[in-house]
Amino acid sequence: MASQPNPDERFDQVESTLNQLANSQRHLLTAQVLMNDRMERAETAIQKAAEMILALADSQKHTDEKLAGVADKLDALTDIVRKWYERHGNGTGGQQTS
Repeated sequence: MASQPNPDERFDQVESTLNQLANSQRHLLTAQVLMNDRMERAETAIQKAAEMILALADSQKHTDEKLAGVADKLDALTDIVRKWYERHGNGTGGQQTS
């Protein structure tokens, strides 16, 4: 017959197991707190990035509007120069050379 462990040894085994469980629980709680902190930081960083993207999109819209205005002015200037050139030719005072 196998001998039964004595009650003191059995108690020591149970106590050791409970200590290991308590240590594991402390480690899990620490990991949970750290993970929660990292998630909060990530959420803050994502929020800041989203705000920056919106600001950049707004700035890009203004830049596009200004660029369109410059393009319109450049087109108008090109038309003026072309018309001037058509009227004045190659500097011959409006006279076309043959």
